[in-house]
Amino acid sequence: MYEEIFIRQQKITDYTNRARYYKLPQLPEHEAELIRGDKAVVLCGNLLRAYIFERGLWRKKAESDLGEVKNVSCDGESIFIETAWGSERISTGEDKEENELYFIRDVHYNCAGNALYRSAYFNEGPIADFTYVSLKWISRKMNQGAYPFDKSWSDYLSTAANNRLFFTCSGHLYFGEAYLETELDRISETERDDTELAHTFRLRKPVDGPLDLRYFWFFGKGGEEHVGHLSNVMWRMDKSPVHIPQTDMADFVEKFVSIWKRSELKGVEEGDHYAAHYFSEFFGQFKDGYRPPDQFGCSWLEYDLLKANEFYRRWKETGDEEFRRKTVKLLNFYLYNHYVGDSKLTYPFHTGDFMRDIMPFCEKTGWGAPFEAGALDSLALPEMIYDAMMLYLEDKTLFQTDYPFDIIDDVLKLQQKDGHFRRLYNADLTPKEKAGWVSQYSETQTWIPALIKLYKATKDERLRTAYLKTAERCMLDIEELGLFSMGGCETDYPDFWDVDGYRTMLWAFLDLYDQEKDPVYLETAEKIQLFGSAMQMGYNIPNVPGSFYDKINWRSRGMISTSYYTWPDYSRTQCTATGNQSVAWIGYLLLRLYRATGKAIYMERGIATFRQVMLHRDEKSLEGNPHKEQILYSIYENNPQMDDESGLYKHSYPENSYSLFIDLYLYLGNILREFGGICIDTRKKQAFGLDCVKITGTDWEKGEITVVNELDRPHNTSCFINGQKSCDVAFAAGESRTIRV
Repeated sequence: MYEEIFIRQQKITDYTNRARYYKLPQLPEHEAELIRGDKAVVLCGNLLRAYIFERGLWRKKAESDLGEVKNVSCDGESIFIETAWGSERISTGEDKEENELYFIRDVHYNCAGNALYRSAYFNEGPIADFTYVSLKWISRKMNQGAYPFDKSWSDYLSTAANNRLFFTCSGHLYFGEAYLETELDRISETERDDTELAHTFRLRKPVDGPLDLRYFWFFGKGGEEHVGHLSNVMWRMDKSPVHIPQTDMADFVEKFVSIWKRSELKGVEEGDHYAAHYFSEFFGQFKDGYRPPDQFGCSWLEYDLLKANEFYRRWKETGDEEFRRKTVKLLNFYLYNHYVGDSKLTYPFHTGDFMRDIMPFCEKTGWGAPFEAGALDSLALPEMIYDAMMLYLEDKTLFQTDYPFDIIDDVLKLQQKDGHFRRLYNADLTPKEKAGWVSQYSETQTWIPALIKLYKATKDERLRTAYLKTAERCMLDIEELGLFSMGGCETDYPDFWDVDGYRTMLWAFLDLYDQEKDPVYLETAEKIQLFGSAMQMGYNIPNVPGSFYDKINWRSRGMISTSYYTWPDYSRTQCTATGNQSVAWIGYLLLRLYRATGKAIYMERGIATFRQVMLHRDEKSLEGNPHKEQILYSIYENNPQMDDESGLYKHSYPENSYSLFIDLYLYLGNILREFGGICIDTRKKQAFGLDCVKITGTDWEKGEITVVNELDRPHNTSCFINGQKSCDVAFAAGESRTIRV
């Protein structure tokens, strides 16, 4: 024990001595320099170094060994270095929207080979405040380390990932680096030696001959959320194409709605809830496919209440009474059955015998998802209440009772003294512990939109007090925990990032801003999106040869990983890589963020996001699948923790089941109704093609916008100008049209 203490003390002493070496009052002697304000890149012998001036000292943030340096020249705008293996030019760039000045390293290899590019990093302490390696590895207040998995059969799990962006910060100083060219397949690896960290990029397949590559060094003052700014910088420089869906949004919504009838189940009466899964080839159990007869909905019953909202919208649109009857049927089942204890709250999911007993017991307590049939869940329940309240605020006659008044007191009992809500509750509404969860408060934020809707309906000031208190707590969590304040949702590990934690936090603060008009809530929403942006850019997953992705030459630009454990579980499978239905909701939220701020990057990211969920959802992508007619427009389901170990998904083909809870795709319809298929803002001089159309020219002086149909068939869509519908536009296949504004 004493020996361990001595070793630890010695490491601290060694670190302190090293720190003195790279924190200097003056820059060291050097052969060339490029200084911009408090940032400097200097060449010292064969070492290229990055320094930031902070608290009276030049602090070394990174160092790159160039090998033998033969010649150096510097003209004040750039540094040119000739080496034994080639040459390099260092210059500066600036992204004014992100207020980011960065350094560009244009590297020429005489004979590239694997084009090795390596940098070492220097933090302000023996551990980093936050380190991010393109979704493959994230740590907070931890010693950096190599990626935790070395699985030779999968480059998507192993250390040889094609990560694009590296970022680390400590002492409120950050350093990041990234590469530009996404068409090349790289290997990205970290190396750790006690308190120091290095990162290497190299080509997976060596190149015989010369090669030019571009890299970026980012460094300066900023916290962990600054990774989002770097991601935005890279977004603007990335020219990779955004996916063009094979069907337009309106057709897509109609097609997946058409499969609802196939999955109707009976609780109290026919069609009052829906199956969530279609099982096929599920560990060899269902060769011909199977839908369970006794499953109540799925883990989040609010999906069926989204159906209720869609049925009601269609009744208002068409006058067909059958749509209204379906709406009432769903509301009655979910709001007035399977009550929790003595309350009027209902369980947000219920599991029949089939789902409890099927191998591999995917809905038993303790497995990967929080299926706790005897507990309330603070992701599912507030979403269910929110969707019910959307209908209540529009038409109270749909309900058996004054529903919000039934549940107010019980909802308020769930809030903790500090403003949090617990993730799980027992039947008596007392907090329920989940063994193994680092945080028992995951998804606190999901209650905010529900509380706002309840307040609108009842004007009960206790509800406004509650959502403001929860908002204050969430903002403190974001300051204290950064990205991890959003928590995981589908997993047993709510300290990890998950798409539902991100989208529920973004949703909460957008709703707060719309309700309260306090700019602090919009600022918080943008801060949340900085973390979301990091998860939408900065990795470059190579396509599996022969996969659907490979056939269409798909690029991961803008793709959202649905979950982050210690590996990017969906992104390497290339079957659910675009799969989590929550991503469609995020696309809509990003467009709302654009509407509130007018910042084009949110619209651009939103378009990439909702197009992502349309990638793997139609006849073409399901060609050859024997269950195609049964699962068309559904999503592939997987069990990532289990499948990694059993070897499934190695080759990008699904091998167990399909999920029918795709109802968040309904947000594609919301997008069309609120933003149009073509969105034009004449005040900001911005124009975007959302619905399988592309803006190819703008002449704001003449008031002309040129738009082309990206589909090889006729396509009708709508045009919105300054937030209002202007006209419908009919395109012939591939036709280019001019819209006058």
